[in-house]
Amino acid sequence: MTSGIATKIKAATTDMTGGPTKEYLVAVYRALYAAAAIRNDVLHARPATHPSDSQRLMRAETTNRQTTGVRFWNDDEWFDEAIVKLNDLLTALNDRRPPLS
Repeated sequence: MTSGIATKIKAATTDMTGGPTKEYLVAVYRALYAAAAIRNDVLHARPATHPSDSQRLMRAETTNRQTTGVRFWNDDEWFDEAIVKLNDLLTALNDRRPPLS
């Protein structure tokens, strides 16, 4: 699971001293948590008829595995925002990647 990998990386950074490697790993686990949330919003969405009469995915928002009553559409705008967010996270990772030695 993506969030499980992020949790293990986060735990591994707990005792690390500061520096570029730790900063990079912190950015990695944060990006993985964000990717997991986006993936879950797609994976756990259900087909529904959008007000425009097109078929779209609808996701019920959850907190601690319980629905909050908030629902949202995984429509083109949502996917565009998710892609931008993932691209921004990848750019941040590339900017923080320490040189290989």
